[in-house]
Amino acid sequence: MSSPLKSINIVAAALGGQGGAVFTNWLIDVAEANGWRAQTTSLAGVAQRTGATIYYIELIPRVDAPSADPVLSLFPSPGDIDIAICSEIAEAGRMLQRGFISRDKTALITSSNRVYSITEKIDLADGTIEPAVLLDLCKAYAKDLVAFDMQSVADEHKSVISSVMLGALAGSASLPFSKQSFVDAITASGKGVDASLAAFNAGFENAQAGDVQIFEPQTGSSVPLAALDDNRFADPIARLPASVRDIAVHGVNKLCDYQDAEYAKDYIDQLQSICELDDGTNDHELTELTARYLALWMSFEDVPRVAQLKLRESRMDDIREEVGADPANIMYVTEYFKPRPEEMCAIMPARIGAKVLASKAGYKLLSAFSGGKKLRTNTISIHLALKLLSALRRFRRGSLGYQHERAMINSWLDAIKSAAKRDVNVAIEIAKCGRLVKGYGATRHRTSEQTQQIIDHANRTQTGNPGDISTLLAAALADDSNTAFSKAMTSLA
Repeated sequence: MSSPLKSINIVAAALGGQGGAVFTNWLIDVAEANGWRAQTTSLAGVAQRTGATIYYIELIPRVDAPSADPVLSLFPSPGDIDIAICSEIAEAGRMLQRGFISRDKTALITSSNRVYSITEKIDLADGTIEPAVLLDLCKAYAKDLVAFDMQSVADEHKSVISSVMLGALAGSASLPFSKQSFVDAITASGKGVDASLAAFNAGFENAQAGDVQIFEPQTGSSVPLAALDDNRFADPIARLPASVRDIAVHGVNKLCDYQDAEYAKDYIDQLQSICELDDGTNDHELTELTARYLALWMSFEDVPRVAQLKLRESRMDDIREEVGADPANIMYVTEYFKPRPEEMCAIMPARIGAKVLASKAGYKLLSAFSGGKKLRTNTISIHLALKLLSALRRFRRGSLGYQHERAMINSWLDAIKSAAKRDVNVAIEIAKCGRLVKGYGATRHRTSEQTQQIIDHANRTQTGNPGDISTLLAAALADDSNTAFSKAMTSLA
């Protein structure tokens, strides 16, 4: 009696726009061209990053006998997956979590790159998952593993990641089909054949090499270090501790772009005053933290900054590259804006803005112009309007928003300096609070209030216990409802 036919069960995970359906269709074409049956279904993810779309494929040799017609499943079952292929390393982690990866049978083929999930992005502190940890888990639980940065390969060949995934699958030798079968399937599709084949071949070669590659995020080209060509900055930066200089250089360049050289000079002066009080603890951690968070805080995003960034030629080039538009193509860009009365008042002269914001009639009038708006920045009128808003940064120092942020920054810096004279470790914890201030609207208001309350607590109690500040910071980052922070403040009062 002959043994029953055994299907090959495959689970593939891809995000929206990555060609998961195309990948599945190619695989079906390959199977059918080789005389196999194929059945597939897809389980859509929600909002992409709460989970990719899962494609389940069962392949089984075709036997021309009615009694041999197989009954194939529509859904993947834990412990019954022969091949799992993912377009991103976090999806491989989800495969592990769902029990689809078995040490005795599953070949796992995954891109090692990262596309950060919603849960990672909304974390108040650092909620990112470490790719190396996920890769170690994949090594431990998969029978065979192929892992490399498929997205960079796809970008290099101006294709989508599904082409590289198919090449990696073919190169892994996990299926009993020839490479030519896969090539024929891509060629028969008739769409973007050259780019798809180039990406397929690169994926095939990477899988054949057999190396498991750890993803290394691209830092991009370095910021032009104009700071080092200007003696106003080069000499003061050179006098800073070695661990701080790189941050200071990038901070200066960021602030020159944000405002002007004088603004960046103020940043360096503040760092020098902190450095004078830094006793070198943890390789001048106090100065390093202040340099990092001060540069970010001083370049807070107001309306002029948003307009400035929207108009960047480099941004338009990035969009053109992302959508694959040819330089000869006309590209239309629609921006989404949602200004609030508070943001409108923030760019007004401080005295006028404060009066308008405090006036019910003024607030109501501005509210009529608030709300979501979709604007085509490629039109002359909108482009000129954004140019005008961007130019308002020249008057930023006199605006209501700037004066509010500057008062907060000065309060934070004064608290750091005061604490450093007593205990550098306390000053370090206060400096860390600079990471709290983020976002806009209600989030900005909440994080600013929390930072100020921590500063007030440190000034009022003259605490010599850095653990108190650390506790308050951790509580502020614990939730976005202010519940944990309120409890922590009460317990330390």
